[in-house]
Amino acid sequence: MKKSNVLFHLLVGIALLFPVFASAQDVPSEVSSIISMKLEDGEDKLQNLGYSICGSSFLAKKQDWYNPKENICITLKFDKKTEVITEVDINPATSECQRKLEESNKVWEKYHDGQAPASSPKLDEERKKLADKGFKASFWADQLSPGRSIEYWINESEKKAMYIVWEVPSNKWAKTDKADYESGINPAPKNN
Repeated sequence: MKKSNVLFHLLVGIALLFPVFASAQDVPSEVSSIISMKLEDGEDKLQNLGYSICGSSFLAKKQDWYNPKENICITLKFDKKTEVITEVDINPATSECQRKLEESNKVWEKYHDGQAPASSPKLDEERKKLADKGFKASFWADQLSPGRSIEYWINESEKKAMYIVWEVPSNKWAKTDKADYESGINPAPKNN
């Protein structure tokens, strides 16, 4: 093959690839539409579009979001005072965003809806006391501290929360105590 033909094919190949690289740097229009939205509304829209938060810097007022299906990472910036999204950019550190999301998912694997499968006479007695007071099992987390699991119960009408801690694997009850209501709401309800 002549040098001119090789050069021609190389240039055609580059020309065909260039639009892909150029468009990969553009923020998708459905994502850029979150600019000027309240942060909470923008976060909901990103989740509906298949994005998951993979990093957050409250002091810098920005968040990184990754879409595994599209293999796109974006960074959104927001005004701390008004909590309005002010900017959305492509984050070129896609592999870093992917790694952070995978690490985050490993943490959420410890969280489960409802009551834990653990059982012991004292543990069941504590659960009954809470149920009698109008509390319902919200979620449990497997060994948040080494050798201990926790179960949160909430009373929605009174906006109160309680937790039960037990030792693993013996299921020996360790403690039942009050918790802030917000902490009793399952932080990862889709991860059963």
